[in-house]
Amino acid sequence: MTASFKFPAKIDHANVESVLANGLGMMKTLAQGSLMVIDCKDLQSFDSSALSMILSMKRQAKEQSIKVHLDAIPEKLASLATVYGLSDVVLV
Repeated sequence: MTASFKFPAKIDHANVESVLANGLGMMKTLAQGSLMVIDCKDLQSFDSSALSMILSMKRQAKEQSIKVHLDAIPEKLASLATVYGLSDVVLV
């Protein structure tokens, strides 16, 4: 099974908890071996809390044996992940 989760245009400390809760809620409905595609194309404004959220989602996915794929990753997010040394975790 494949599910798609869409990031909003903005993720920061003010809304990261609600976005994370929505993503994890969707993830809980998936069976082991499923794929969750996270669509980042609308994401335009974010801070480091977006990276923290992605790490949390990937950690939960691993515990549930679900694969996560980020689609349309903004260059700025990829650069931020690299600066924090997380590109090999976040961007794969």
